[in-house]
Amino acid sequence: MKETIIYFTRIPSRGYGKNRLKNFLNEEQRYELNKNLILNNYKILKECKYNICVYYNQADNLDETQADIDGIFDCPMKKQIGKNLGAKMYSSICKELEEANKVVLVGSDLTNLSKELITECFELLDIYDLVVSPTEDGGYGIIAMKEPIDVFSGITYSNEFVLENTINIALRSGYTCKTIGILRDIDVREDIVREELGTDKFEMLGFGEYNLNYKYLDKDKNPLVYRINMKSQMDLGIKQIEYEYKALKELEGTKVVPKVCSYSLKSKYMPYGSLKMQYLEGRPLDYDKDMNIAAYLLSKIHNHKVVNDTFIHADKPFKSMFNEFTSMFSHYQQWDKKDTKVEKTIEKFLQIAKESGLDADIENQCIINTELNNRNFIIGEKSYIIDWEKPIIGECEQDLAHFLVPTTTNWKTEKILDKDEIENFLNEYSKFRYFDTVKLNKYLMFNTLRGVTWCSMAKVEYSDESRALKNDETLVKINKFLSKDFLDYLYEGFYKFFDKK
Repeated sequence: MKETIIYFTRIPSRGYGKNRLKNFLNEEQRYELNKNLILNNYKILKECKYNICVYYNQADNLDETQADIDGIFDCPMKKQIGKNLGAKMYSSICKELEEANKVVLVGSDLTNLSKELITECFELLDIYDLVVSPTEDGGYGIIAMKEPIDVFSGITYSNEFVLENTINIALRSGYTCKTIGILRDIDVREDIVREELGTDKFEMLGFGEYNLNYKYLDKDKNPLVYRINMKSQMDLGIKQIEYEYKALKELEGTKVVPKVCSYSLKSKYMPYGSLKMQYLEGRPLDYDKDMNIAAYLLSKIHNHKVVNDTFIHADKPFKSMFNEFTSMFSHYQQWDKKDTKVEKTIEKFLQIAKESGLDADIENQCIINTELNNRNFIIGEKSYIIDWEKPIIGECEQDLAHFLVPTTTNWKTEKILDKDEIENFLNEYSKFRYFDTVKLNKYLMFNTLRGVTWCSMAKVEYSDESRALKNDETLVKINKFLSKDFLDYLYEGFYKFFDKK
């Protein structure tokens, strides 16, 4: 008795397949995911005792990638024939049943395929006419027959009713059916998250420009955060998530940051670095009610004695910041859609900052967060500072300035601190740590410049229609911070004093 596995696949090609992942994975990442799924599942099929035949669908632009899997399939390979997916599956099954007594057609993008499931599908064909293994999205990943049954004509694929409609056609035609197992595939971003976490019970907490954050429960029912890092602001590449992990481990003794569990630079399906850490209950900081809490939390961080110093040092902090500003602003300067008035204003700000002096050495160094908006704080029964994406060894005045400037306070809220509110905060902070008022004023100017140069770069990035993640709330603030009224306000409040002209 001949029993045949039909391995039904697309030959991977760049720019072809996994289109619903375009907003999460780039072309090369989608290609690698496709390729790895195909090869991993083929290895599982090879462990089975059955004949295997690959039926493939070839993209028009395959020539440059064919060599990537040449020689991998050491079994007959045949091209799929048919006008649509259903017709291609049916013709493949009909062809193999000309010589085989049973066929099991298996898809190639499954994540939990097993040889035991394949074996059971073949065995169940002794009892049933049709055996199907459903997928969680309402489709199926395996379909098995011992005689040709057209359950494919008239089916619209890629929706949640594919399995239901397929079985209904078989039953109406008098055939017996059996569903077995639940298969998983990867079509969207959450499918990859599910595979990494080993559960489908998770929820998105939010996303930033470079990170995604999900909440889930571990095996002991402890709430954790799964943080995916897609890009580094510090030019660390895939090592960015490791840097963040080390910062959290270093600061764990302060008891004002989340406990970190583990990190991964790259895993089976996730091409980005990821981090698992403690989920903290609470709410974002309220600038009208929580400034004393913020002063205490920041002092705990700034007073921490660094033990394992693997951090980037801002030995000449103003020079380091200025170089960062010019790098970010260069994207806007080269943009063909730039506003020349905005460009000239930012150039003026850069000149004022440069003339204020860039060569001062670091003093009273400590670890600083460098990115402190109100959502970097969790306020509750216990309060914390979160999001340690860009910590460095710098000066406390830089952190204080970033926390207080309007380009920060107005970023996620409508708040701009007045002089009394700033003074009250600084008085509270000074109870725990000394700071240099003159240096703080200079950092206030520099941090507003950091805000507007970042916005200029982000404005260019948001114009790219292929950008993976776009946050409408962020775009509104970008446009506001680059407006004439806001830039004029920044000049009067933070640059005029340093302007020598």
